[in-house]
Amino acid sequence: MVRTGDQTGKVLGVAVFILGVVLLLAVFVLAYQDLIAADDASFFNRLVNPPTTLLFKGALLLIMGIVASAVANKGVALYQASRGPEAS
Repeated sequence: MVRTGDQTGKVLGVAVFILGVVLLLAVFVLAYQDLIAADDASFFNRLVNPPTTLLFKGALLLIMGIVASAVANKGVALYQASRGPEAS
């Protein structure tokens, strides 16, 4: 079985996948930094900080994670599409 395909599409697919993975890593780094910063805050600041702010930050991180994983998924789909159909 020999596969024919588009080399440019393959390269773009891999590049988009790597971009998605980098975005996912950025989300994890932002979440980690936010947790560290919350731990360093004084007791008074943690008491005054309303839970809605924490929920808002969590929701934004969730959305960023979903978008990053969708970008990575599109990269895989682009790579698969560029491989072309199987030739006999």
